[in-house]
Amino acid sequence: MKTRTPALLALAALAAVPAPLALAQEKEQRSTLTRVREGGTPFNPNQRMTPYKVDLGGPAGVTMRSRPDAALVSSPPEYAPCRGVMFQYGNSWNSVVTACVSALTAGSVNDEIAWVVVANQATANSASSAFAAAGANLSKVVFIVAPVDSIWLRDYGPHFVFENGTLAVVDSHYYANRPNDNFIPTISGDGTFGVPTYDQPLYYSGGNFQAGPNRQGFCTALVNLDNPSSAGFNEALIRDVHRAFQGIDTLHILPQLPFSVDGTGHIDMWMYLVDENTVIISEFIAGSNATAISVTNNAVPYMQALGFEVFRPQAWNVGATHFTYANAFRVNNRIFVPVYGTGIVAGGNSAYNARDTDAIAKWTAAAGPGVTLVPIQCSSIIGAAGAIHCIVKQVPRYANALPAAHVAMPESGAIVLAGTQQEIRWNATDTNNVALANVDLAYSTDGVAWTTIASAIPDTGSYSWSVPAGLRSDAARVRVTARATDGDTVIAVGNPFRVAPGTRTRYDFASGAGVDRFATGSQTTSWTTASASSLPVTTALTSAQYAALATSNASGGDTDANRYITPAVASGSEATHVFRVRIPEDPAGIDELRITWEGYADNCTQAELYVWDVVQSQWGDAAGLVGQNRFADSWAGNRDEAMTAAIRSNIGNFVAADGTVRFMVYAERPADETFHDFVAVDVTTLDPAPSCPSDFDASGSVDGADLGQLLAAWGPCAECAFDLNGDGIVDGADLGEMLAAWGACP
Repeated sequence: MKTRTPALLALAALAAVPAPLALAQEKEQRSTLTRVREGGTPFNPNQRMTPYKVDLGGPAGVTMRSRPDAALVSSPPEYAPCRGVMFQYGNSWNSVVTACVSALTAGSVNDEIAWVVVANQATANSASSAFAAAGANLSKVVFIVAPVDSIWLRDYGPHFVFENGTLAVVDSHYYANRPNDNFIPTISGDGTFGVPTYDQPLYYSGGNFQAGPNRQGFCTALVNLDNPSSAGFNEALIRDVHRAFQGIDTLHILPQLPFSVDGTGHIDMWMYLVDENTVIISEFIAGSNATAISVTNNAVPYMQALGFEVFRPQAWNVGATHFTYANAFRVNNRIFVPVYGTGIVAGGNSAYNARDTDAIAKWTAAAGPGVTLVPIQCSSIIGAAGAIHCIVKQVPRYANALPAAHVAMPESGAIVLAGTQQEIRWNATDTNNVALANVDLAYSTDGVAWTTIASAIPDTGSYSWSVPAGLRSDAARVRVTARATDGDTVIAVGNPFRVAPGTRTRYDFASGAGVDRFATGSQTTSWTTASASSLPVTTALTSAQYAALATSNASGGDTDANRYITPAVASGSEATHVFRVRIPEDPAGIDELRITWEGYADNCTQAELYVWDVVQSQWGDAAGLVGQNRFADSWAGNRDEAMTAAIRSNIGNFVAADGTVRFMVYAERPADETFHDFVAVDVTTLDPAPSCPSDFDASGSVDGADLGQLLAAWGPCAECAFDLNGDGIVDGADLGEMLAAWGACP
């Protein structure tokens, strides 16, 4: 344990909110969008009252394509190095945001950035004026212009992770009737931060998750109610998704506060991990709700048994308002703490002065030496079921001296066709999250000899590779060399994939629609009505609707005529569509069967791609798992995205006796339409490897003619047929292999 000494109490922060501004906060128009979910937050009165843990162990069973590499992903805790903080400004409680932004950016000692989401440039201008008046350093403020619904960025904002050391974004599902908020992770990931974004197929708010040391995560039992077993979420799936998308090996489930005490059910309203061995846990004052007292008291010995030292500032209720000091946030060596009185920051209620003082003393002891506390007046916002942790999202800082890189595509086991274009995707991150100078790309068929693909190209994260004709390997790899502006480099090697000559045939709706390619829709009343039926919807699409599926050409929004748009969906039903494509190939001879659907669902609803398992007579993920939420891929966003299922084993399990492959696109939430742009099935068959590689002219024997060809190619010869041992040069070793095979070669 570290020695406890009084932390520095930043006197400058006490004046972070000028008195007139703080008083004006009370007159500020308050959004009706509180932190509480519309319709209420679910609560189980019979919940387990003691915390427990689930050790996940073993490989992640989630098979969908759009997830990070589970073996390499990790969630940085909030006490990890931080590059800055995201905020939202303009909807409500602007002066609370202003106080935080000004305290974060003021002066020149600290370098953290405030990324502020605003609806438009006019709001950005207003925010700039307010921030400047409060003392902010505007050179450290970056605006993200995007429509939003609410201030609660912690809950809907991006969940940042590191994937093999590189920064990425994970996006869980937020409140259904706040679709603009749901889009922020994708918008900020794609644009502002330029990092990969992954859809995490769980419904939960970010305030109900905290990452801890040693790949541990902490949440309340609300996660089970948000993702109920009736919707296909057994506990094993919930834990598996946490591991696959957030790198959590042990998930700690703590009880949830009663809805009458706290309208959110989130863990960040009563517990906060200060560092790897210190935790804040609220202590409800005498006379508070008995369940709330038990929940928080029971958490103390549990966290102590995990090795944490516990500090307990007070908590209490005034009616439905839950006053808490745990809803704080840390930025490197500063911790922003809510206060409610008048003695530390003006604008609150003097009745809470003693409680503020007690809380600051306990936070000071918990923080330890060298940490500055920044008190923020929260009396105006706390009535909306949140303080300051719930309106911010820390952006992790990549702190290593050397950059990091990760190769995402070709993915492990992918089949790449020689002589075609193949997309290479990578991600790279440098110290302090700065942009890298450039990257080099190379490939290898054996992991030893490397051939350059491109040199010193911009770090865009994507490149179209012209795969050499005739290239063949069962363990090819792509290598990325990322180069920082200061010259530091890092090398990342991707997972092995297959590459060989062959044929790839595409079956889409440009031809054969209604003959050997069919689509039916449009809604089912529940998953149960779809799960065991290979054709749960029977309304055939029209010729015009088929034409909309034939080409990936939609560029507009929901009304773009180049899309097939689901008819209106009933309030209690989910948009459901089944596609059937008949292929003539024998499944036994197919090396890869790839299904592609492009589009999105309304209101950021999750669209899910399922494949019909002929053997198990159920919809599943094309890897043997079947049932609700065992899908091959998913997408929730406000733009077109391709969902894919790549089947490379047991292909016969997914092709019916009549040669038909069936797949379903199912919308997760009732009443939301789906927008379909393109559908296709690709069948790839690789050419068999030559039985006699030295028979270059395929004459049936290795002879003088073949020897002449080899000698003519003598010398450097990257990936050519005459380089029999694949070392990048035709030399004596290759001649030796040829002579060993001399003679008849069937």
